Amino acid sequence: MKTRAMLLFLLIVVAGCQSTAWERRGVTSAQLVADTSDCREGARSGRLEVQDTISGRSTLLLPVSELDRPAFAACMRQRGYVRGSID
Repeated sequence: MKTRAMLLFLLIVVAGCQSTAWERRGVTSAQLVADTSDCREGARSGRLEVQDTISGRSTLLLPVSELDRPAFAACMRQRGYVRGSID
């Protein structure tokens, strides 16, 4: 029963999802991938995190990477892309 409920939930979530696409007339797939990668790299900010344990020791965690969405969008617009949406 839990499996059926989870499957139904996932189907509802997926059916309601909509993602954003960046479009530019005349761009090749290779150029779109390169531009997206460049903008994503430029808009990524990373930081190190330290976790303190109960015993008083500290553990350095892997760098956390976050995407600055407004910076990414500005970069893509500078390169001539516009936002579209795909269902």
